[in-house]
Amino acid sequence: MIKLAVSLLLFLVPGLVLADGSLSFAPPASDYSVVFLGNLFGVVDGVLSGSGSQIMGAMFGVLNAAVLALGGIVILYTLIVATMNTAHEGQMLGQKWSSIWIPIRSTIGLALLIPKASGYCMMQIFVMWVVVQGIGAADKVWDAALSYLNRGGVIIQAQQINPASQFTSNPGSGINGIATGAETILAGQVCMLGLQTQLQNTRQTYLDQQSKNTGPCNSATSGSAMDTFCKTTVPDFLSTVNAVSVQTANPNPASQSWTVDMPNFDTTSPYFFLNGICGSISWESITKNPAFSSLSSYNLNGVNPNASSTPTNNSNNTNNTTIKNTTLSPSEVTLTLMSRAIAIQQMYSDLSGTARSIISNDPLMSTSNNNNNNKNTATDWASQQFGIPFTENGNACSSEQDKCVSWGPLPSTTGGTLFTGLELMNAINDYNGIMMPTINLARMINSSSDEQAATAFISKASNQGWLMAGAYFFNLITIQGSSTANAGQVDSNTGLNNSAFNSTWVTSPFKVTDPESGASTCTQGGGSSGKDFSTLCVWFNQNATAVTHLEALITTDTSKTGVPTPSQTLPLVSGDAASTIFGFLNNSLKMQTPGQPGAAPVTFAQIPNFNINPQPYKLQRQSFSCGGVKPFYSICIGRIIGDVVYNLIIVTIYNLFIDLFGGIIGIVIAAFLETPLKGLAEIFKAGLDIIAQPGVNPVIALANMGSQYINFAGNLWMYLLGLAVSSALIPIFGVFIFALLTLAMPLVIAWVGIMVSIGFVTSYYVPVLPYVIFVFGGLGWLMVVIEAMVAAPIVALGVTHPEGHDAFGKGEAAIMLLLNIFLRPAMMIIGYIAAIALTYVGVWILNAGFDQAIGFVQVIQKQSLNTLDAQSTVWKAVGGGGDYSDWSGVYAYFFSILIYTSLYLTIVQKSFTLITYLPDKVLRWIGGTPESIGQESAQWGEEVKGKVQEAGKETQSAQGSMEKTMGGIGMKAVGKVKGALGKAVGGGGDTSGEGIQDGGEAGSSGGSSTGAQNPGPSSSSVESTQHAGAPGGGGGSPPPISK
Repeated sequence: MIKLAVSLLLFLVPGLVLADGSLSFAPPASDYSVVFLGNLFGVVDGVLSGSGSQIMGAMFGVLNAAVLALGGIVILYTLIVATMNTAHEGQMLGQKWSSIWIPIRSTIGLALLIPKASGYCMMQIFVMWVVVQGIGAADKVWDAALSYLNRGGVIIQAQQINPASQFTSNPGSGINGIATGAETILAGQVCMLGLQTQLQNTRQTYLDQQSKNTGPCNSATSGSAMDTFCKTTVPDFLSTVNAVSVQTANPNPASQSWTVDMPNFDTTSPYFFLNGICGSISWESITKNPAFSSLSSYNLNGVNPNASSTPTNNSNNTNNTTIKNTTLSPSEVTLTLMSRAIAIQQMYSDLSGTARSIISNDPLMSTSNNNNNNKNTATDWASQQFGIPFTENGNACSSEQDKCVSWGPLPSTTGGTLFTGLELMNAINDYNGIMMPTINLARMINSSSDEQAATAFISKASNQGWLMAGAYFFNLITIQGSSTANAGQVDSNTGLNNSAFNSTWVTSPFKVTDPESGASTCTQGGGSSGKDFSTLCVWFNQNATAVTHLEALITTDTSKTGVPTPSQTLPLVSGDAASTIFGFLNNSLKMQTPGQPGAAPVTFAQIPNFNINPQPYKLQRQSFSCGGVKPFYSICIGRIIGDVVYNLIIVTIYNLFIDLFGGIIGIVIAAFLETPLKGLAEIFKAGLDIIAQPGVNPVIALANMGSQYINFAGNLWMYLLGLAVSSALIPIFGVFIFALLTLAMPLVIAWVGIMVSIGFVTSYYVPVLPYVIFVFGGLGWLMVVIEAMVAAPIVALGVTHPEGHDAFGKGEAAIMLLLNIFLRPAMMIIGYIAAIALTYVGVWILNAGFDQAIGFVQVIQKQSLNTLDAQSTVWKAVGGGGDYSDWSGVYAYFFSILIYTSLYLTIVQKSFTLITYLPDKVLRWIGGTPESIGQESAQWGEEVKGKVQEAGKETQSAQGSMEKTMGGIGMKAVGKVKGALGKAVGGGGDTSGEGIQDGGEAGSSGGSSTGAQNPGPSSSSVESTQHAGAPGGGGGSPPPISK
């Protein structure tokens, strides 16, 4: 009964459950979301405080009283039915109802409905406490992200490109030491695991013999080395090595370096003497880096040792540490100091799986087969071969320069391989990934103050809490910088090159007297390590067979006792030696990782060259019928007239004109068609160059591209006006050229319209897209909280209902809903950070395959635009390319860029829907019902996008009208100038553009058709630019021709 009372108390007063601050998710006092909750709900007993309005509490007080009345009805119903069931069935509450849970639920449910002075009931207070704890959880997730960025991390980093070429081309570089350390770790792990396995097999053999009253264990004297071996289970060797534990136990060594033996048993273990028999791992303190030299006196708690316990205005009153302009918290200092040990331990963990595979693959170390009778094994020590590296063309690699990119079995052999060849490289890359924040922090400390100032917002962002995370998008991107620029950074002066391994140490205590049987005498051994390993010889009963086999697994070349050294002339190890540890390490150093797919910019084919060579259409002579006329039936008058007028005069003059001027017309057409399209192509290409750079943040790239598009479209009217004036000033042909130019303008203006539409969305909407979605997601969260507070008394009423779940009654569904409210803020933060990373990855995926996919459309070499000659479409199915020639080639260029831009924009938009997608969907994994409030709130952002697009269309419409109006005004002005010049020189004739456009001066019978009667075009008229030369008056005579 006491336990039940305590549980009920803790349930009703949840603050007591998490009284320990280390377990509490209480948000900081400055969290904005808590302030906004206070605005909505006012004072909620023990959970929310503030001076806000209490209108919600007043309304909920009435609601809760009403629901409490319903609760009384439910309790009355329960009592009546329970009494009747008990009387009828002779069992407490009947057979269907639980006699344990229903009384408890009825009591608790009714107690949760009792309103307090603030108007809220206990269930609502509990719901609000869950909400506030969810805020605290989200704040801690947000703080973890900010802390990682503050200590040098980035949101996303491109994979390092080909680390193999770095440490083979520069043996003295930092990555060379890392590679040496990785090799030493794997060789030591195989040695430890192999020695452990051989000791286990030997001990088991001794124990089997002891059961038959024979063997070394049976004859061992009490307390002897053999007796200790027989009575002590062989421990796990690999788990004894932990770089983090070693540095934690001794945080400030005088040498500022650490060494951990392999294995590394405690001094109380009987296996302690084996420490270091399989080598050692050494590393230097990160404080040897000049950027972190000021941290050399720090303990691992990261607290500033210069901080004063009685702070004053003149003392150091913070536990934080400032290095130049970078401020680190104690936890960030600790992670920085421990980063190298953590990275080494990660590399150790990665390679341990490889070591286990090697030992499991050894037929002589398997307890099920110690006879080596299986002749199908690759070697005596490997059932399955390890493999060797190959080039892309399938040739075995002979040197590093061959670019070894694949792994396979030895030539002339069958079967698969045990490894992929990238095990060593992956471990090295993992080390670099964990060390990346520390390396980047050192670079930032040594760099300009601008880069260090990029983290200045972190303290403010942390204090404001998770709800304001969307507002700091561009601050996060500033810290991120280029995702590829610093991908090649590696840790230098690690001290890992001082790690030691010698393949002979494991056999050193054995002085073999009979190579056939392995019989030996025991010596101290240890070689250069100076350690005494003689007890190992005693444990193996002075027989070196087991350790000799282990040495053969490590290397077949006894002259090479250390791990391979990376170099430019690294030879290929083949044959049986390829399946040894040293052979595998040697060949693995030659493997090249794929780096970052999609890191190379997309390459687009250039717009086709305008080689316009129109095939002139010549009139053909026609054959006319006789057309005889009475009374001259014998004379074909019609044929004679047709032959003379058409075949002789018209055909001859027209074809002669085409022969004389056709080439000139073609050149002019080419010049004035190519100019606007080439200009448009260049601005498209310039915009593409911005977004195609893989290291640039996609949102910023789209914004810059949109800005260029808008600027180009805004300035286009000046360009068109100049082009119109230039064409009109050309003597004689100017009018015709301008007419041709106006035919191209609709195409140019149409593409400019697309540019403006894309430009407005990418330049004005996309930059605020993360904030918009996050704000609407936050608003959706507040709506869910309001719903939960309204539903809370209903849930408590459901608890009192006698039907349903044993413990929760009809309120069972509320568990998942309440869990969603608790997790939603944290899921939004995770989705926000993941969305930023996903935009980069999405663009890399797009870049990785777009060139290949669009190649069909862009198979364009040299094109000829035969505008008057019908072109046949030939699909080159065999070659994989389409015959996109002439105008289709021009359109293919523009549409391929448009497709890429649209895909790019879609990737960015869909990526940021993760902010609302995760909170809605994640609970499906445990049977929860998917929510829709997040998806709905994300759609609210589409309304904002629609308004931006409408503004863009209106702007483009206004610009189009401006361009057309300016073109018409320009033509009228040029026409007047030319008309004046023509009259002055030619005696009053009018050949101006205005004369042609306005119909000139009307004759006496036709009236006048002057410019006054035919004014310039309005914003909705295009006659002045597209129909220059159309007569203005219906009855006016044509313009006079100057003599």
